[in-house]
Amino acid sequence: MTESTSLIHYCEITIIPDPEIAPYFIWSKLFAQFHIALAEMKNKHGIESIGVSFPDYHYDEKGKSSKLGLKLRVFAPSQRELDTLNLDKWLERLTDYVHIKGIKQVPTDRAISYVSVHRYRFKPIDVQAQTLAKKLSISYDEAMVIVAKRKPEMALPFIRMRSETNKSYYPLKVLQQPRSEAKAGRFTVYGMNGMTNSITVPHW
Repeated sequence: MTESTSLIHYCEITIIPDPEIAPYFIWSKLFAQFHIALAEMKNKHGIESIGVSFPDYHYDEKGKSSKLGLKLRVFAPSQRELDTLNLDKWLERLTDYVHIKGIKQVPTDRAISYVSVHRYRFKPIDVQAQTLAKKLSISYDEAMVIVAKRKPEMALPFIRMRSETNKSYYPLKVLQQPRSEAKAGRFTVYGMNGMTNSITVPHW
């Protein structure tokens, strides 16, 4: 399995504004295809080195202005991985709604920082309490007192996804955080991290 080392190539996808179609609808269609493409990359080629970022991402603690923006950057260690991914093929049905720029090198003439992008998953309070009660051999009510002091669920921007197995819909909640230094590793088939790791991508 390949993992990210130095992510020096990328391509950028921009959702074309359309007064009749909400961006969130296009995000759902775009990411459904992207998710399938990354699953194929992993299963057929053993490639797990492709990560994403949302250049215009914004998180508001109150949830009123949180947004993904209209751009997606897709990073890889080399052009070969992005050529193999072949986004033009996977997104050909969305050509009226998205613009895909050609593969480029990450710029070296500007300041580059790093972000980690996570699929955010939050266990309901009652589930947390049940798990903690079992772990510490305490009552459910005692566990609930402890759990209630933890951070509440974050009001994050999300992409509405549909499961290929049971056809049910679920929110792909996105948490993008700044990082002080680069960290290499493997990404999921969403091009993101889970909640326990923090593999980075360049950001500018």
